[in-house]
Amino acid sequence: MTNLAAKLHGTWRLESWSLVYADGRPPEFPLGEDAVGYLMYTSDGHVSAALARANRPPLDPASIDSKVQAFDAFFGYAGRFEVRERAVVHKIDFATNPALAGVNSLRHVELDGERLTLSGPDFAPSPRCHRIVWRRAR
Repeated sequence: MTNLAAKLHGTWRLESWSLVYADGRPPEFPLGEDAVGYLMYTSDGHVSAALARANRPPLDPASIDSKVQAFDAFFGYAGRFEVRERAVVHKIDFATNPALAGVNSLRHVELDGERLTLSGPDFAPSPRCHRIVWRRAR
C-alpha cells in the first residue's frame, strides 16, 4: 500500500463539486453549490461515493416526475480504487447511471491537511473537468 492510499482511507464529506471550463466561463455545480455527500475509501481497496442536492423533497413513489427529480438530484457509485503517482483511479463496478459500470475515472489528488481535492476530465470528451473538494469527516 502506498503512503497516498493510506492517507485516503476513511470517510470524506463533500464541500463542493464543480465543473470547470478551460475557456474561463463560470463553473457549473451539477447538484447545486450546497450539494452534500460522502466519499469512502477502505483499507482493502474499495471506494464508494454518494452525492446529492441539499434539501431534496420526499419521494412520491406514485409519481413519475417525483422519481425523475429524485434520480436527477442524486449521484452514486461503488467499486475499487487504485493509487497512482499523485492520482487515484476509481474503477466503477456500478452506479446510478448504469453506463458508468466498467469506467475507470482518473482523478488528480491534492491533499492539504484535512482537505482532499480530486480533479480530472469529464467521463466523456469535453472542454470541462471536475473539481471535487472533500473534508475529512470526523
